[in-house]
Amino acid sequence: MLPHISRRDLRLASGLILFGYVGTHLANHALGLVSLDTAEAALVFSVEFWGGPVGTVVLYAAAAVHVTLAIEAIYVRRTFRLPPIELLRIGLGLWLPVLLIGHAVTARLEFELVGSPTTYHRVVTGLWASNSEWRQIGLLAPGWLHGCLGLRLAFGHRPVWRRLQLPLFAVALLLPVLSALGFLAMGRDLARAGPPAPVAASTQEARATLNRWREDLLGGYLGLIGFAVAARSVRNMIERRGRKLVTIAYPNRTVTVPRGWSVLDASRAFHVAHASSCGGRARCSTCRVRVVSGDCPPPAAIERATLARIAAPPEVRLACQLRPDRDVSVVPLVRTDRPVYRSTPVAIDNDRTVVLLFCDFANRTTLARDHLAHDVLFAFTRHAETACDAVVAAGGTVSYVEHDSICAVFGLDTGVERASRAALATTAGIEQSLADLNSRLGAEWGCQANIVVSLHAGRAALGRVGHTGTIVAAGEALDAAEAIRRAVIAAGKAFAVSGPVIAAAGLPPPTEPALRLTRTSSGWTPAGASDADAAADDRAIVPLPVYLLDTVAWASDGATWSHRVRHAAAAARNLIQG
Repeated sequence: MLPHISRRDLRLASGLILFGYVGTHLANHALGLVSLDTAEAALVFSVEFWGGPVGTVVLYAAAAVHVTLAIEAIYVRRTFRLPPIELLRIGLGLWLPVLLIGHAVTARLEFELVGSPTTYHRVVTGLWASNSEWRQIGLLAPGWLHGCLGLRLAFGHRPVWRRLQLPLFAVALLLPVLSALGFLAMGRDLARAGPPAPVAASTQEARATLNRWREDLLGGYLGLIGFAVAARSVRNMIERRGRKLVTIAYPNRTVTVPRGWSVLDASRAFHVAHASSCGGRARCSTCRVRVVSGDCPPPAAIERATLARIAAPPEVRLACQLRPDRDVSVVPLVRTDRPVYRSTPVAIDNDRTVVLLFCDFANRTTLARDHLAHDVLFAFTRHAETACDAVVAAGGTVSYVEHDSICAVFGLDTGVERASRAALATTAGIEQSLADLNSRLGAEWGCQANIVVSLHAGRAALGRVGHTGTIVAAGEALDAAEAIRRAVIAAGKAFAVSGPVIAAAGLPPPTEPALRLTRTSSGWTPAGASDADAAADDRAIVPLPVYLLDTVAWASDGATWSHRVRHAAAAARNLIQG
């Protein structure tokens, strides 16, 4: 059974062939910096490959496929409100057939009809004599740049591309520059050799005929582009007049578009912030959305493959491939702006005892070196969503969500005992969600997200800032929490719980030895590390015990038994009191 070949596969395969053709020409030109004879020797091999029967069929078949798909894409595309890099790539791609038409006429047809050899002596001399050398250089450069942009969009999300992006960028930049310099060097060498031999009258007549053929082919190509643009306009007009419209609801906006538009097309047309790294080719998955309501057509094969690669749940679709035929509601999962998680504002005192919870993405920088930025953002976003949901469900309040950390406050409307138990329960939920996330990351990327959770209870000054009323904390509790965060990351542990949290929750301490922090004139430091400062500092206080742990499972068990004991004690007290 033959494998399914999609348009994307055909576009990529034909593009790679054309990219190889342009690359070999640029490399041949660059050898002109060595010598004209070296460039001629390399050109012999190039002509044998691309000019042979197999090379000819492969090259022109790839050109026909790529150009056909490009013209079809103009017709199919619903909007041209695209990122500038995408518009540049499309414009350069439309220029590539101009190069291919010129090559087919001046090289292949002239050789077949006139017998003119394909050598640098003939080609460069003719271009140099007619002052057309810069036109030849200008024809190759756009095709090369178009191919480089296409490869980046196709493979830029892969770790191997990110590791090699600097040498690849060097090749992409230097090869056309060296090609231009080599071409100019050959032109100067041939100009110093003397004027070119006169061209026979029959050859001049044949070349004039070939030039007319080239102009006719170029006119036909431009006519095809104009026809595709006109047909697209007529189709859009029919769709709008036929009122074949669907409504796409985003979290903060609702838009109406004709049927056949993808969700990503709608986002771009109405300037809705929507991430997309591969240009809408179902490769990177950064445009994925969660379908909240509405029935959608089933995903095609290329979309199913990408969704399977990231182990996406059934309600997740790729916005670049999802073309709803009825009203839907979607939520982009990789946001370009920072998500905001806040519960209903509560009245707070200026100074009180609270429990602070911090989640730190300790290895974000390491993951960002080997993986696409949007994929790292996806990992942290998934964790942030579950962590913030757990905080709110336990009665806490999210203070802020940053690119690599989360801060939550417990105890704004409860006592420190209940706040400590709620914070420990939240930490246990975060541990479970983190295990699930790392299981997926291990299967997909072969790595894990190092999320470190720190808990501390203490006095803090609280207040609201900004028009959104973000809660901020300051004071001794925050200073101690910062020291705890540094200590747990340095120790390579996953969780840090201070002694005041454990005591307030009514739990027995863990069996692991505690790290003791002491406040000195230089801040919170491990006890013993600066005993001289502590002895000389009047502000030195009793050391703060901090437990650095790999799991908080002990807290769940202890909380269960503590709750049972308190419940039994309360029942007994009520019974005694009658």
